[in-house]
Amino acid sequence: MSDPSLHSLAAKLASGQGSPLPSPGTRVSSLEELVRALREDESTLAFVDHHALPQLSRIGATLPPNIIGVATETLASAVAWLQPYPWLSHVVSASTLDHPMATWHFENLVTSFEAGGKPRLLDWLGPEVAGRRIRLAKSNKRVERLERMTDFLGEKGVSGRTIQQLRDAAEELLTNAFYDAPVSAGAFDEAISRTLDVTLPDNLACDLAYGCRDDLAIVRVKDPFGSLTRKRLTDVLMRCSRTDMGVEVDESMGGAGLGMWKVFSVASFVAISVVAHRHTEILVGVAKRAPGPKPFAFHLFFSEGAKPRSWTAFNDETVQQASLNNSVLLAVKAR
Repeated sequence: MSDPSLHSLAAKLASGQGSPLPSPGTRVSSLEELVRALREDESTLAFVDHHALPQLSRIGATLPPNIIGVATETLASAVAWLQPYPWLSHVVSASTLDHPMATWHFENLVTSFEAGGKPRLLDWLGPEVAGRRIRLAKSNKRVERLERMTDFLGEKGVSGRTIQQLRDAAEELLTNAFYDAPVSAGAFDEAISRTLDVTLPDNLACDLAYGCRDDLAIVRVKDPFGSLTRKRLTDVLMRCSRTDMGVEVDESMGGAGLGMWKVFSVASFVAISVVAHRHTEILVGVAKRAPGPKPFAFHLFFSEGAKPRSWTAFNDETVQQASLNNSVLLAVKAR
């Protein structure tokens, strides 16, 4: 890293002193040396700043996934890296590196890389997190489940502000799972009303988990569609991070995408794992405040899946005749 404000971090990593990161680091002398080190040991994490990113792009070689961009500016600036650097999937703020959760956070990243880029994000929580896990097949049960989540986190001593942030995040993720993801997966030809009651097959229900420990509260949602793409996510975040908030509505999904930007904005970290046509899993964590700037981080794991599922939708009459008061059942066509 060449940014002067990050030299102290490089010194910490090199000495192994005063750093919350899992193991001592080495400061490489060239980008070629960095890439070589990454290829020799898949558990290595490489931290690079905004000066190094364009230089890495010019190397001309296939870059390994475990390169982490370190952002010293705003979340909007960090999100802006995703389009010019399509190989970059992991970004953390400089404040994350000094945050008490850093060791736990980067150990989970190493485990995810060792899993071949298809992590089970539920494993990030570990046994120290007290929580609940629920399968949710009906969209009209969202509010009831979110009320239970609110009560649970409140009983565990989580602050009201954090609970509201996680509730808003969970509502956004569940709404995406029941209404946006099926459209992208081809179950509907166009955007559907959020008042339509959507029911998923029991064996392919949404998987909701939430919990907390002393320094962290989380919510995680997994859907059975795997229809979120990196391009879609990047386009939404780029559009919504505009400072003038002149956001155009995306008619294809029935919304502007502001909800996802708000999730990224309030979170201490967001991890997204998508196996195409099989599942989208999103984990949102809000950490207890520590001295220094608020940390942020996002981690993207996109991989190919099996053949696409062939979804179909029907109700008592027909999908085309579905009104605002109708319900619709989604099913997978037999091949």
